[in-house]
Amino acid sequence: MVEEKIIIKTQYYENYNVGPKGFNTYGDKKPNWKPKGGYNFVIELETDLLLYTKSVEAIFEKMISKHNTEAEKFEYRDYEIVYEEPRVLGTKEDFLILLKEELEYES
Repeated sequence: MVEEKIIIKTQYYENYNVGPKGFNTYGDKKPNWKPKGGYNFVIELETDLLLYTKSVEAIFEKMISKHNTEAEKFEYRDYEIVYEEPRVLGTKEDFLILLKEELEYES
């Protein structure tokens, strides 16, 4: 069996209840979690393990929870099997050229 990269997609949160004496020192002394965007983890596995295991999400949730601290936490969202490396879409210069054309067209 061939191992493939599995991208584990999560929601990243930061604890905003932090002060000079550490975390959870203000107000009710509870974490104040704010979502900050997506964060990806990666693991290499045989895809058959994912396709024929009913508890994949629960296993990934447990693995992700080991990365949680009082400063940051992650919530499982989804996973994606990467069968091939992505192609390069272009360069920054390519993007800027097209952006300039788009702006000239709009005006």
